[in-house]
Amino acid sequence: MSEEVEPKLDFSKSEFVTAVTHFYRGEMNRANVWRTRLDVTTNWAIITTAAFLSFGFGSKEIPHFVIILATIFVLFFLIIEARRYKYFDLWRWRVALVSENFFAMVFSPKKRPFYENWRELLSNDLQHPRFKMSFTEAFGRRLRRNYSWIFVVLAFCWITKVSIHPTPVTHFSEIFERAAVYHILPGWLVISVGVVFNVALLIVAILSLKPRAEDVRIYPSKKSKIKMTNI
Repeated sequence: MSEEVEPKLDFSKSEFVTAVTHFYRGEMNRANVWRTRLDVTTNWAIITTAAFLSFGFGSKEIPHFVIILATIFVLFFLIIEARRYKYFDLWRWRVALVSENFFAMVFSPKKRPFYENWRELLSNDLQHPRFKMSFTEAFGRRLRRNYSWIFVVLAFCWITKVSIHPTPVTHFSEIFERAAVYHILPGWLVISVGVVFNVALLIVAILSLKPRAEDVRIYPSKKSKIKMTNI
């Protein structure tokens, strides 16, 4: 017994334009929602950093471990934001695909779409959605864009905290003594972990810096003197 085949939908030009318009509005709303979520996690990281630093430098009796704790919190915020960025990038990809290959033709019929098969690309993505970047790439991009300077500030403030509280150091070896955490973790171990952590972040940021293999791109302005890559 042969399987029944559903008849193909036959849309008029006006119905197609209406469908694309509503689809575009929906995907644009999704992109805006996830873009807002990215701002939320960044704001959390900044507020957490400011709060912990204010508390840590509020008194010389407060241990330096509060800054290490702030670094751990910021790392978790970065992990959350990297995951959210993968979703935002998916909706942004769809919006850009429609903008470049449909609405550009609407406003200037003389132009040709970048991809003649853009409808097939979009249809395949709707039936089989997939992220356009890996978690490592998203992690590295958010690290370079937003979080690198936060980690730099935290590292600098930790060194400053250890160097001046409770009294300014007079010898380099004192830093290793003060870096100990409640006599549980020796100072050399804390410093070693800190160095490895920051070097690992730097390596991830560099290794994930690569050209995007995608169908849509954000092009830099021709008026810009400095050409910023899509990092």
